[in-house]
Amino acid sequence: MSHNDLTTTADDGSIDSSLLAFERALQLHAEGDYVSAVELYGDISPNSPAFHEGQHFLGIALHHLGRHEQAVSLLRASVAATEERVDWANNLGNILNAQGRFAEAVEVFERAVAKAPAQALLWINLGATHERLAQFGQAEHAYQTAIAIEPQSQEPYRLLSSLYERQQKQIEAVRTYCSGYIVAPRETTTPYLLGKAYYVLGRLDDAAEVYRQWKEAEPDNPIPSHLYAACARHGAGDLIPERCSEDYVNITFDEYADHFEGKLSQLDYRGPALLEQMMAQRFSTGANLLVLDAGCGTGLCAPILRPYASEMIGVDLSGSMLDLARQRGLYEALHKMEIGTFLHSVESPYDLIACMDTLIYFGAIEQLFARFHATIKPGGWLIFTTEISLDDTKSYQLNPSGRYSHTAPYLRNVMQNCGFDCQMFNHETLRTELQMPVQGVIVLAQRL
Repeated sequence: MSHNDLTTTADDGSIDSSLLAFERALQLHAEGDYVSAVELYGDISPNSPAFHEGQHFLGIALHHLGRHEQAVSLLRASVAATEERVDWANNLGNILNAQGRFAEAVEVFERAVAKAPAQALLWINLGATHERLAQFGQAEHAYQTAIAIEPQSQEPYRLLSSLYERQQKQIEAVRTYCSGYIVAPRETTTPYLLGKAYYVLGRLDDAAEVYRQWKEAEPDNPIPSHLYAACARHGAGDLIPERCSEDYVNITFDEYADHFEGKLSQLDYRGPALLEQMMAQRFSTGANLLVLDAGCGTGLCAPILRPYASEMIGVDLSGSMLDLARQRGLYEALHKMEIGTFLHSVESPYDLIACMDTLIYFGAIEQLFARFHATIKPGGWLIFTTEISLDDTKSYQLNPSGRYSHTAPYLRNVMQNCGFDCQMFNHETLRTELQMPVQGVIVLAQRL
């Protein structure tokens, strides 16, 4: 029986003072006046139909007043007297948790889920209690059960993702978080993150559909157009652009410039470390090279290149990135310009061009490498990284991440045809993504 089912009129038509006391106590309880509520709960007769419910809420009020032992004793008694009220058992478990009595709370929740195994909230609270006891396996099982019962509820996904993260299970944490994100009400999501969530889960058709709808809603926005092309696998070959549009790159990097280096550290980005190794192997510090950092971004590679440079220039499309690069104080000049356009404007050729983590925004690279050749002194050097594609049926591909990868034969052919001698072609892990290594190459080529 719920207090909503109670009436203040006794069988003989008189007013039941116990029920009146109970209703007034509930009102005071809801207002936070626990002292007055406790007094009224105590006025309820043991013979009243409101007695057990009054004892239950009396226990809750006493808990709020810090009278914990008395509170738990009353709650246990009310739960035992009314076994069908698993919601009361849930209240008892939560109060035991609040008092740090986790083992006792587990027992209460386990009895509750045995009586009502289809109530997801009980499983969630059982999982949270196991997690407090560092019983991660039991917590995982409880959260997974809650998800199976209510697959459209975000809360168990969020808790399970947090549990995985606590255990350093990053890929499980991300996938679980994404599973929760895609069931969220659409008005609480963004198409960018929704598409990314589907991508993480390997549901590329769903990701493509999200981006298609976004593209139709915002036809002038370059982000959905590019990501749709990256994820639309069926009959979309003619949609693959030869490179990321300037607007796509500019908007993407301007929006998260302040978080860029932190993001790369989370990805275990190895570009600067690989560049440092290659420079140390082939060049001497103080070499007085005229250096171009092509696609310099925030200037991550500047401290590595500077000891070899008499003068160093940086170029990038993102003004926000360049603002951060400028703060390093290591460049003689920084230019906000598309790389190919900038190379056409160069008057004095460079001794070395470093193009780190930039070719992943280009598919076809023949024109770019022709400009590199025209802009590097004879005998000068080009160092670059890119992701490697193992699909030798095509020269490059646009991946669902939105980045391009290139085949090794294609890279070697372009270098040869554009007048470069490939000196080093090292296969390396460039970064990790979803705890999976992203394979690529770092290449050193000499201009003939």
